[in-house]
Amino acid sequence: MQKFTIDNLHVILADSSATRICYMLYPLDLPSTMIEGMAREFGITIAFITNMNWDDDLTPWPAPGEPPGCPSFKGHASSFLKLLKSKLLPEVERRINAPITVERTLAGVSLSGLFTLWQWMIDDTFHNIISLSGSFWYDNLVEWLKSQPLPAQTGKAYFLLGNLEAKTSVKAFRPVQSDTEEIVGYLHDKGIDVFFELVQGNHYQYGEQRLLRSLRYIYPSPSQ
Repeated sequence: MQKFTIDNLHVILADSSATRICYMLYPLDLPSTMIEGMAREFGITIAFITNMNWDDDLTPWPAPGEPPGCPSFKGHASSFLKLLKSKLLPEVERRINAPITVERTLAGVSLSGLFTLWQWMIDDTFHNIISLSGSFWYDNLVEWLKSQPLPAQTGKAYFLLGNLEAKTSVKAFRPVQSDTEEIVGYLHDKGIDVFFELVQGNHYQYGEQRLLRSLRYIYPSPSQ
């Protein structure tokens, strides 16, 4: 287990493989013991990343703040992706002596779940993506995605949403289930290896269990 900071991003690095890395952009701290346990269970390295500017670094373009009254989203995702690629990934992969052929997965929740999909549409750095309760209600996201050239992605895309999320009191968030289903259907029809689960709960419930579900899909055991 290693802990370090790079450009204000806090990283916990649990090293169980030099060939498969799951980068996790997470809104909450998880116990180091859990991160280590997941790395061992799935035979991967986990780079657990916190302390990003949540509302600005993970949003792809400026948009009104939600819920109403919150500051506007500044849309700095392009700069944040550049930081990940130019500084954070090279440092992580230097520390574990990763080969050039390393398989990278990017996992996110909520706005970082939005970021995982957005970057996958424009970049090939990450082979697989995990989006848990991705903020696909974000202004103009569905229209933007369908206007993009389809990336030549050969990895897996895993999406999960709680069945209560569309029942929120925040009007802007209510289309999240229909938007997620539309995105998943569109990617599936275009030949992307995509999987979607609608599970019990609201936006942040059962976070650890949901993360484990996603990892079991991306990294199945030989018996599965």
